[in-house]
Parts: sequence; structure tokens; C-alpha cells
Amino acid sequence: MNFYQLALRYLTRKKSKTLLLFFVLVFIGSMVLSTIMIMRATEDSKSLIQEKTNAKVVVEIKNSKSRISNEEVEQISLLEGVSSINRQSISSVFLSNGIPFTMSESTETDNLKVTVFSYDDLENDSAFFEQRYRIIAGNYIDPDTQNGVVVNSLFAELNELNIGNTIEFKTENGITASAEIVGLFFSGGERKQSDTTLAVNRMENNIFMDNNTFSQLFEKYGYYEVAVYAKNPEELEALKTNLTSIFSESPDKVSMTTSDTLFQQTKAPLEQIIRIVNLMLILTVITGTVVITILLCMWMRTRKKEAAIFISIGKTKLSILLQVLSEAFGVFIISVVGACGIGTVIAKILKNLLLNSQTANFTLEVALEFSDIISLLCIGSVIVIIAVIFSMFPILRANPKDTLSRMEG
Repeated sequence: MNFYQLALRYLTRKKSKTLLLFFVLVFIGSMVLSTIMIMRATEDSKSLIQEKTNAKVVVEIKNSKSRISNEEVEQISLLEGVSSINRQSISSVFLSNGIPFTMSESTETDNLKVTVFSYDDLENDSAFFEQRYRIIAGNYIDPDTQNGVVVNSLFAELNELNIGNTIEFKTENGITASAEIVGLFFSGGERKQSDTTLAVNRMENNIFMDNNTFSQLFEKYGYYEVAVYAKNPEELEALKTNLTSIFSESPDKVSMTTSDTLFQQTKAPLEQIIRIVNLMLILTVITGTVVITILLCMWMRTRKKEAAIFISIGKTKLSILLQVLSEAFGVFIISVVGACGIGTVIAKILKNLLLNSQTANFTLEVALEFSDIISLLCIGSVIVIIAVIFSMFPILRANPKDTLSRMEG
């Protein structure tokens, strides 16, 4: 009879021992699985937070006459570790099919102009991000916007414009470009401005456009600021060093500042959770190994006679070891099913306890994945193998003749 057949017969015959081992393995497996799930969810959240914290290096010109060129922007975009860039520029233009909002009777040229701001992503690095302006209709300018503008609602009302209408711009050099209104904004501070404020300086005449439209009006104009977003906030200083090398020939041209406040606020509690979960996993594995080893050692004491009989009929110590391993692994594999259900519940309870003790404003999405089950099988297998070898050590070490003589005695 093969070792696995003997293992099945033993488990069937010793139902109480099998059930006890099953419940112990379910409990240990549940704790291991719950910590694995939280650890994976925490690592996933860390990666997600790194992407969403918008850690960046802001490159800003020191002199308005020396702007950041398209060639320098191209070099920046090719740097390793850059996730995205947000180019920003500013100038003033005339309107070909509208009039600026003004309360001044000045005949100066600036009272006939509007101010245009260009962005790749208007929602970030702008007055909207600072919540000084807010969108009341339509959308922001984003990297996919082509020939789009966001205008003040009072400016739109004055010129009888709405979302979907087209505005035409004209520079002092006679260059023209048109763009479609994609959004309307409002500040709340429009009425607080002086009546003598020239049109070009009034917030009603602030028009935000994409960089494609801006470059049509001002070819090779350059940018006064470029926000460079990092893929990994932890490598922000390295990114700043790489950016410095791009402007090495004119070091006084730009200034650079890093911004990763949100990441720093979330990093500490997140790493604290990872350390706690790692400690829980280590303690669970050690405790589980010790408990199962003690349990199997108690059983092996009562199976010395059985081992001696097997040896007397010619079975090897290896076959005896394989039988015990088969018994333990058979119960362990079945226990994994129960551990999956209980472990999910325990993981959610532990998640709430861990997050309640932290100050970070983030959530962990705990859900059972196939990789978690594989990890449980691997860790559980190591625990079972160690426990079986330790419990079988007296039998494996003993001389077969001594074992048989003790049996006869």
C-alpha cells in the first residue's frame, strides 16, 4: 500500500485528531491570509498614493525675457522618472469677434486686450487648484484638449457666448487663432475690482487655453513655468538633479522648488501600517509553526509503535515521512478553503483597527485575490514541512534496531 493511501486511511480512522488539526490550520491560515491581504492592499495603496500625491518639481524662470524653450521642455519630458509635465505661459491678445469686459474709459491699448494663460492641465498649478477660481459649467483644459478655452462667465455674458461657441484671437503682429469655449468659470471677486482697472488686468478677461492654441498665436514664445511631476515621489531629489543638468549652461535662468507635502503626510502612517502588518505576519508564522509542531510531536509519541511496525515489514523512514507529510498537507489544503472565507472577514476587521489608529486620509481596498491564495499555500507549506520534520525527528534519528527492540520490550 502506497504512503498516500496509508495517509488517507489514518486521517479517516483518526477523525478527532484530523478535525483538531484542521481547525488549528484554519485559524493559523486565516491569520496569515488576512495579514497577506492587508500587506498587498497597503503596497497597492502606496503605489496609488505615489501617483496621486502629485509630487513635483516646479521650474520657474527668473527673467521674463528668458523663457523655457520647447527644446528644453522636450529634454525634460524624456527624463526618467517624469510622469507628466504642465507647461504654463501668459500673454495678452486682442479679440477679433468680441470685446473685453471693462469699466474703464481709458483709451490705452491694454484696455482693449484680454490676458491669456496656457496650460496642459488647468486643474493643477493654477488659480483653480488654489480654489480662487471655480468651474461653473463645462470642463477644464486637460492634456487632450485641442483649441479649447475656459472663460469667465461675466465675459461670456457680455459677448453672448456659451460653451461650444468660438472665440477668435489676434496678436499685435497680426497672427490669429480661434478656439472653442469648453468651460465657464467664476471667482466671486469680480465686483471688488476698481473701475479704473484696465481690461487686460481684470479677472473677467482672464482666458485659459491649451498650449496648442497658445503656440499658434505665439510661436517659439516659450514658457514661464513648467511643473514636472514625478512617477515616484521618493526620487524627487534625483529628478531635481537631472533637471538642473538641463539648465547647466544657464544656471541663473530658472529656479526650482520641490512640492511633495501630500506624499510626506501619507508616507509615515502608511509605512507604519506596513511595519505592523509585517510584524503580525512574522509572529503568526512563528506561532503557527510552534503550535503545529507541538501538536504533531504529541501525536508522534503515540505513533512510535506504528513506525516500528512499518520498519519491521521493510518500509523506509522516507516512506513514513512522506505518509505524515501527506496527512498534514491533505488537511492543510482543505483548511485553505475555510481560511479564505474567515481570513477575508479578519482582514476587514484588522484594516479598520489599523486605519483608526492612523491619521492618514486614505483607504485600503481589501479583497481576496489569487496571488493571496498562492502566498498562503507557500507560507503554509513551509510551516507544515517544518512542523512535520521537527515532530518526526526522533523517529528519523533513531536506529531501526533500537526502535524494534523498544517495541518488543
